Amino acid sequence: MMASRIVRNASCIPSTGPDAGSLIVGGELNKVAANIAMERNFAGIHWCTDYSESLTLGEEVALGILEAQQATYNEGGSFTLTKFDGTTITL
Repeated sequence: MMASRIVRNASCIPSTGPDAGSLIVGGELNKVAANIAMERNFAGIHWCTDYSESLTLGEEVALGILEAQQATYNEGGSFTLTKFDGTTITL
């Protein structure tokens, strides 16, 4: 078996795309979720409709977990996020 190795580039190339300067964690996490869901379709594992439904279901599960855990936070407070459909929700 051939051992795999990870090659890391020592220098980073700055983003020059239309979203340059506006990259946020939420946007990057949305991209990761979309890429994972789409790759399952490309692999022939799921139907195309599974993509959109899996994002919606995953979002609801994540929001439920965050809401349930919020009661255990000693700090209190709330946070606001934008859902996949563009609506804003505050927990």
